[in-house]
Amino acid sequence: MESIDPQTARLFLVLAEELHFGRAAERLGWRQPQVSKTLQALEARCGVALLERSSRRVRLTAAGQALREPLAEWLRQAEALPQLARAAASGLQGRLRVGLVSPAGFGPLPQWLRSFRDAHPGVELVLREATLDLQLQALQAGQMDVGLVLQPAGAPPLGLAHQRVASEPFVLALPSAMCERLGERPVLAELLAQPLVLFPREIAPALHDAVLDFYRSQGVQVQPVQRAVQMATLIHLVSADFGLAWVPASLQALQRDGVVYRPAPRGAPACETWLIWQEPAAPVVQRFIDHLPLRR
Repeated sequence: MESIDPQTARLFLVLAEELHFGRAAERLGWRQPQVSKTLQALEARCGVALLERSSRRVRLTAAGQALREPLAEWLRQAEALPQLARAAASGLQGRLRVGLVSPAGFGPLPQWLRSFRDAHPGVELVLREATLDLQLQALQAGQMDVGLVLQPAGAPPLGLAHQRVASEPFVLALPSAMCERLGERPVLAELLAQPLVLFPREIAPALHDAVLDFYRSQGVQVQPVQRAVQMATLIHLVSADFGLAWVPASLQALQRDGVVYRPAPRGAPACETWLIWQEPAAPVVQRFIDHLPLRR
């Protein structure tokens, strides 16, 4: 359709509907000879007759009938382009690629995404679960628009625009047998002496260091006995009695036999969920930023 301009397309569709040159010219506000001349040019471009004309009637040829629907759809799309461009420029249309760490799904994130989608039906949300290191790579490569990551309290991610969206404490996930052995109120030194399962440092360096720094502050040098990239996998390891794990409080929604959650010791680090993005923010990214309940 690239060789047919919208004005010519509109003329043909009006003619196909009216099947009368005089009425078509009146609807278009054209003179009748201009209608005839434009149709002849279109037929010459197509190389076939689109209308059969006689003194008694006008009707579509097979070629004209075949052209009618595709041309109407093309014209609808062409006429919608300015509105689409304005919507995209204002962030109301387009695609938003969101990276997120797995624990985010246990907190208020599903509700945020649902309300954003309801408020912005023209925006396609594309979700990708990824650890902090992968999100940073994807954002810098332009393969992701925003990310949601976990950091220790007061330690925003560096190198990208960021805003805190949620805060929560750590909790300890303990194997049931360990919990029974230590009792309801274990001594801190006994608790910190238990085997530890932890996520690798490379996927969340600040959060990893915050946990180990707490151990060191209590005079304990600990080496994790098992590591797992996903927080949910840490819970599975706890269930298998490999050791205890430090997880965000929202992960308590993940209930599993053999796992008991307990508050973290006093003075332990807390978690914060941060939204990260590249500046300058695209319009659709700014819409997402404005929609989330950002915290100062």
